[in-house]
Amino acid sequence: MNDTSAPDAGLLPFRDLINELDNQLVEILSQRLSICAKVERYKKKRGIAMMQPNRVAEVRARCAELGAERGLRREFTEDIYDTIIEEACKLEAKIIDEERIVS
Repeated sequence: MNDTSAPDAGLLPFRDLINELDNQLVEILSQRLSICAKVERYKKKRGIAMMQPNRVAEVRARCAELGAERGLRREFTEDIYDTIIEEACKLEAKIIDEERIVS
């Protein structure tokens, strides 16, 4: 039972908005990693190296700038993208290992 007289009852609309944004973030991350998997298969088929340091630096810098333009600390955005890129690399390594087993 919800007691709307509780001091934090006014937070419920904000929490609902945050939950919806979290749902969207997770969906977008899922889509991004799905595309990363397709990129890895493309690279593997054409003999392109998995790790592309210039591309990593480009994505990190571009997104840090986008974040700064929207009031986010550069370090915060860089940390987020470091984590996203690390996960993409783990996914790519998994794909390479799976395809090695199948081949």
